[in-house]
Amino acid sequence: MAQPVHVFDLGPSEDSDLSLVESILPHQIDSETQPARRDAQGVLQAIQSLNRVRDLDTLLEQVLLKARRLVRADAGTIYLKAKNRLFFSYVQNDTLFAGQTPDSRYVYSANSLPINRSSLAGYVAASGESLVIDDVYDIQSNVSYAFNPEFDTRSNYRTKSMLIVPLLTRDNSLVGVLQLINAIDDDGSTVSFSYQETQYANQFAQAAADAIERARLSRDMVLRLVELSGLRDPYETGQHAKRVGAYAVELYDKWATAEGTPPDEVRANREIIRTAAMLHDVGKVAISDTILRKGRNLSGDERRRMQLHTIYGARLFKRDDSAWDLVAREVTLNHHERWDGTGYPGHIENIFARKVRVGRPKRGTEIPVTARIVAIADVYDALMSHRAYKEPWPEPRVIDHLRSEAGGRFDPALVQHFLDMLDVIHSISRKWSY
Repeated sequence: MAQPVHVFDLGPSEDSDLSLVESILPHQIDSETQPARRDAQGVLQAIQSLNRVRDLDTLLEQVLLKARRLVRADAGTIYLKAKNRLFFSYVQNDTLFAGQTPDSRYVYSANSLPINRSSLAGYVAASGESLVIDDVYDIQSNVSYAFNPEFDTRSNYRTKSMLIVPLLTRDNSLVGVLQLINAIDDDGSTVSFSYQETQYANQFAQAAADAIERARLSRDMVLRLVELSGLRDPYETGQHAKRVGAYAVELYDKWATAEGTPPDEVRANREIIRTAAMLHDVGKVAISDTILRKGRNLSGDERRRMQLHTIYGARLFKRDDSAWDLVAREVTLNHHERWDGTGYPGHIENIFARKVRVGRPKRGTEIPVTARIVAIADVYDALMSHRAYKEPWPEPRVIDHLRSEAGGRFDPALVQHFLDMLDVIHSISRKWSY
């Protein structure tokens, strides 16, 4: 029996209401990591590598990792400035986290410090001066700042030497603070940070601040697109987009590791998948707000019109020579396809045609893995969130739903990966709370 084909007249894409969105889409992003040399050439290489990273979360990870390699620090923290406070934005600790477990990326982000001269990081932010401390438990008494031993007590860690550097852009604007902990010598003993290492860290910090500021502007641009969707769709919020992006990245990481994907490829794809996941519903800007705000109980015609948001969104990403566009296109187009072949929109010969011919739904591995990942992340967060037509579901009910839909709506292997990393999911949801 011939498969059904539906034809939708979408009109030429250049005349779409999405032209505003197209004009501010970010460019393709890529990343590169290299082993750091602990000399002036190593500083230059580390600085140059930052310019290739556009995703904010990936950049923070690389800034902290490269800074720690330059000065051989066991641990470190990046604080970002927001609302005149310093927020814990990224943490690494080789001793405690054994090379960085995924949930450690999100553990401390809910905490913040005031920008004043009472804490170490606060002092550096307020004064714009670096601090080098040989032993934080032996700070002289005639200074305003003090070390807070709460983390050491709670984790049984021993902080000793610290190098704390302001992240100041070229125009002297404070972005945040880079805190490096416990310099390690060749024998693995904790030592003081040297004068040379302090110089390296300060040189690196300025370039890092400029890179972070650029990445924040790119992230803000993506979030503005989400907010633009939110003007039409009250359920599309910045917090929802951030959570879905983070869930998708971690689920991809777990899947890719299980599949034996090379680490360099995983790092590069993380950046692209996060942004594509955040923009998965951007096509809703082309859907009537009457339909979007209705939420449920749509008529047959309204439901078909709603389903077109997948095609409208995919049409934004036109470049076949851009890895970023290709992933964003496949996610926006396919995130409502179902593993059992009952989703939408289905096989399409040319999404950019004026009259789009839609065939049978995709099923199983015909659906790109990126879209299968985002589908799980999106549904989990939607069910856990308040909506005008429903209260948040308790998590056990959400988990039962995911399990029941494994093999139906969702890729069963990906569902299991997702359930195996609930500790990471919880850390993410705390960072960008409902």
